[in-house]
Amino acid sequence: MMGEGLAVLLAAAIAALFVLAVLFGVATLALRIRNERRASRWARLEAEWTPRLLAMLSGDLAPSAVALGVADRDRLMFVSFLLRFVRRLRGAEREMLSALAAPFLEDVAPLARRGNAEARARAVLHLGILGPVRHAATVVAALDDPSPVVAMTAARTLARQGHAEHVGAILNRLPRFSDWSPGFITSMLVAIGPGAAPALRELLADAHRAPADRAVAAEALRTLHDLPAADPAGEIVATASDPDLLAAALRLLGAAGSAKHAPAVRAACGSADATVRAQACAALGAIGNAQDAGRLAESLEDPSPWVVLHAVRSLRAIGGDAVLRAAAARSGADLVRQAAAEQRP
Repeated sequence: MMGEGLAVLLAAAIAALFVLAVLFGVATLALRIRNERRASRWARLEAEWTPRLLAMLSGDLAPSAVALGVADRDRLMFVSFLLRFVRRLRGAEREMLSALAAPFLEDVAPLARRGNAEARARAVLHLGILGPVRHAATVVAALDDPSPVVAMTAARTLARQGHAEHVGAILNRLPRFSDWSPGFITSMLVAIGPGAAPALRELLADAHRAPADRAVAAEALRTLHDLPAADPAGEIVATASDPDLLAAALRLLGAAGSAKHAPAVRAACGSADATVRAQACAALGAIGNAQDAGRLAESLEDPSPWVVLHAVRSLRAIGGDAVLRAAAARSGADLVRQAAAEQRP
């Protein structure tokens, strides 16, 4: 009896698995058919819209004629279609395309505040690129979206459009983006352009802000070659203790500093952190002078190879070749000789 019961249970389990497999196959097939139909429909619409759009851009067709050719059910798809084109355009043609998109974006705006995170992010992207002025408030509001992806989409969209007037809103929310790489955040801020520099300098000088945020500001200002940022960077090198912030400020001084910042840089050569020492040596090569040869010669004996490498480079930059040759001739200076050999022009 027990054997028969187990057999019945096993048969039932096999039947259930078979049914599930069939249902899974049917669902997969249905999804594939739906996607193929959607792709086919998209291709048909794209083939229909593209000639009209090109005719409008060349002046052979009125924008109203293009808009009238879009069915109500296809309005959101038309916005996605326009987004693909607008990224390739500049000047008057881009403005013409944005004007064409304006009435369709009214359907998109509510989607930035509802639905799943992916849908909200897509709506924010469309609004920010196709309607950067009219829908700027909606994109800025998305910086506070519960989803980090939506917030980052809003920040990148504002930055990519060069909206310097919104840089403060982005900088105030940098803590939200702490999980993103500093290099990624820096490139985003640099994309705003020189107009972002005043707000970045204000952040750099604010001792109440997180060191990581100030370090990102320093890197962005360095990339922008912002000379006025050298003074707050010099103050950081003289007073701050966070290694990452110090290293970023030293890199900024190497790009934008002057001789008046050299004393703080010389002191940083004695930091307990190897990265800070390396960046201090590098900065001396840019803003130091021949009198720094002795300080850099001491760095040639540093246990960190990166410090030695930057010291070698800086000695060459300030004309300290004789000091470098003397150091390389000493017994046990294999690292110095190797670094010096690699740096020969």
